[in-house]
Amino acid sequence: MSPTIPGQALHPLHDLRMPGPTLVLVDDSDSVALDALHGIEDVEGLEPQVVTLSSITGPLKGWGSVLVVAGDRSRLRRMASAVPLLGQCKAVACWLTDAPTPWVLVPRPEWPPLAHLAARPAGDRGVLTVVRFASGARAQLVVMEMARQAAGPGDTTHGGVVVAYAGRPAAPGLDARSVLLPDVAGAGDAERDVPPDVVVARRGGDVAEHHVIDRAPTVVTDPGPEPVDERVFNPMGFRKDWDHPVVDLSRLVQGSGEGPVTEDVIEAARGFQGVRLTPDTPTADLLALAMSGVPIVTEGVVDVAPPVAAALDAAVDLDDALRREEHSLAVRRAAFDHHSTLAWRSALATRAGVRHTALPPVSALLATKRPEMLDFALRQIARQRGAEVELVLAAHGFEPDRDAVRRALGDRPHRVLTFDGSEFFGDVLTAAAHAASSEVLLKVDDDDWYSPDAVHDLLMARRFSGADVVGMPSEFVYLHANADRADLTVRRIHPSEIFARFVAGGTLLLDRGLLRSLGDFRRVRKFVDAQLLAGVEAAGGRIYRTHGLGYILRRTGKGHTWQRDDEEFRRPDIVATEWAGFQPSLAMEVDPLDLPDTDGGA
Repeated sequence: MSPTIPGQALHPLHDLRMPGPTLVLVDDSDSVALDALHGIEDVEGLEPQVVTLSSITGPLKGWGSVLVVAGDRSRLRRMASAVPLLGQCKAVACWLTDAPTPWVLVPRPEWPPLAHLAARPAGDRGVLTVVRFASGARAQLVVMEMARQAAGPGDTTHGGVVVAYAGRPAAPGLDARSVLLPDVAGAGDAERDVPPDVVVARRGGDVAEHHVIDRAPTVVTDPGPEPVDERVFNPMGFRKDWDHPVVDLSRLVQGSGEGPVTEDVIEAARGFQGVRLTPDTPTADLLALAMSGVPIVTEGVVDVAPPVAAALDAAVDLDDALRREEHSLAVRRAAFDHHSTLAWRSALATRAGVRHTALPPVSALLATKRPEMLDFALRQIARQRGAEVELVLAAHGFEPDRDAVRRALGDRPHRVLTFDGSEFFGDVLTAAAHAASSEVLLKVDDDDWYSPDAVHDLLMARRFSGADVVGMPSEFVYLHANADRADLTVRRIHPSEIFARFVAGGTLLLDRGLLRSLGDFRRVRKFVDAQLLAGVEAAGGRIYRTHGLGYILRRTGKGHTWQRDDEEFRRPDIVATEWAGFQPSLAMEVDPLDLPDTDGGA
């Protein structure tokens, strides 16, 4: 290593000691990672040999260690599909040059015993994860697991559609099954045990029918813009406030101001009122910002789905914090629906005519003792869009008009159960969960308002967060008038788009398997939500709180299982804003039929 000049910054990997020789693997399309490699040949104790993905023609074996270099988690997950057989070695490291937060690798049980495991910043340039083994481990599988775990636990499936790529890299989003082919003809190889459903290619060509699927894989040469990896670029960490005014994107990116949007760029953008884009901003950068919920100021949007363009073009007052967040939500939702890896693969599956599971169906569990609130509650379910929703109505102490229920819900699937009024509330909900047909369950309340996108947004948050339980905060609360004051709407100071210990009980979304592992809903008269969340936390589950713009908690002073003085909702330390009367966010799109009346009804 060249002697260090006084005052000269040390290389970010200056203290990384790896048994040599070290294979340094980098994607040649990852300009951020390539830029960071300058000077790596002088790092003492590394003995690096840099190999780009495009130069790989077969297995790469015989290394003492492997170092994978990528700009951030999204770029790591994308390049992992192309990592070849690397043989066995005792040390594997991953350097994410423009990622803000270290992440810890959880060893797999089939790996050799560990000798060392570290996750730390790499000097002032990104983060480093290093694992050393007591004996040789299969480096390719370690790299793949790093790419899988980098986005955290959660849904890592791709809905069933098998995709191959011909003459081009894999799309963003880790796909361990994807195969990279030199041309489309290889997709029909009869010796291939797992043939692709779809081949995404730069050029078309003839593909033979494959005996496993009884057809030729579908060749797609016009898949549209590359998708955004929603497990990495998402609204987690969105700020409702800001420290600085709107900033030009060129001020946030690396180097000359023309670098790509990475996780570091998103992290920096959180502190600004918005980010201004030029008309020539790459579509990938625009979509990464949009999916992350960063407020965008732009003109001349091209090459994005029309709903995304419409959301970006909508007039918005960024000086108004609520309007700013509503705009962010509209843009991020449209981007997720049309440009996420989930949406991209769903479109490919549709073109190939194969099944694909995107957002899963949901069974909404509605337990109510108040027949007077039933029509209102049914309208909240009937108006849901962007998700398949079944209603399981558990009438607690009364017999509902089943024909009226059917008329209110239209074609939406539903089941109606009745229970004696003396039954425990927890038992009623458990019976409703057992009667549900979906694997994803949502507990809803009979008197709260839900936006038409409420279920969709909970599923969206479930996808990008990987959480075990997802919910919304009771950020907006409608307080019915009493003897001392008129009715009003309170917006409380509730952080959102974070992992938390508590979410509103009327928005709890979780898998049926998790509920059963907890012993179902506890046999209690009240506080059933608190019992469930406590059980999830005790089991080590992760609870995610998404935005609060799609839900309004109603307080009428009576009829609630959660008894609390309404004035507690108005404590100065928890109130952000108060409005006279009923003032929902624009995201609620409240039906005039559902406006509250002076009697506390719907």
